[in-house]
Amino acid sequence: MMNFKTMLQLPVLETNEVLEILQEVADHERKQENPNMPKISFSNTEGTISGYFINYDRDKGVVLIGNWYDNEADLQYVSFHSISCIMLQNVKDYVHLLSDGKIPFTPRPEEVPTQLQLKKELKAAGVALQEPLGKTLSIVFNAGENPSDTQKYYAKKAINLLQETLVILAENNLAKEAFSETVDAIEFEFAKANTIELSDSVLRITFSLEKGWKSVLNKTELQNAIEKNL
Repeated sequence: MMNFKTMLQLPVLETNEVLEILQEVADHERKQENPNMPKISFSNTEGTISGYFINYDRDKGVVLIGNWYDNEADLQYVSFHSISCIMLQNVKDYVHLLSDGKIPFTPRPEEVPTQLQLKKELKAAGVALQEPLGKTLSIVFNAGENPSDTQKYYAKKAINLLQETLVILAENNLAKEAFSETVDAIEFEFAKANTIELSDSVLRITFSLEKGWKSVLNKTELQNAIEKNL
């Protein structure tokens, strides 16, 4: 449960920032066996609209919310520009996303991979990248002696981030050729800053978790940083 002391650590966010966070939560929850979608209320010129957040399209400026009554769906498409206030409920599982790194994130036990599962994820990512990159790639997570559950949770996210970024990089023939000629392995770990360094055909990457996943480079930033080292 979120207490008053926790609330005092939350920064002020613009409504569009809140919607982006809600979209992130919804994208995560829809993959779960029992999704716990955020429950929200909007205030606009017509009054108050309540329901579960389903989707948000920034380009269209529309938010989709819904409710379920006796197995019947009630859907509402709300113009983002008409929203004057967003009220959030059942936020305890993702309140850290609303903070600026001051509220720690604790993953659910079922979301924390074991060391063996991480090794399998690393190997699978290397195999999956063989086709787009045209070569076998070794990916290593420098976990230290006893990584925390949070580090293991974020390590899985980092593996997915690396895989998705390198697939995009490989779409550019020049970048693909440069990468294949200079990189044989990737090693990553968590540190205080985001850094990338190429040495002896090994691309060493550190991801900053100072503000949780918010402080990690996004795919575009990571791609640009990798290409600068090739």
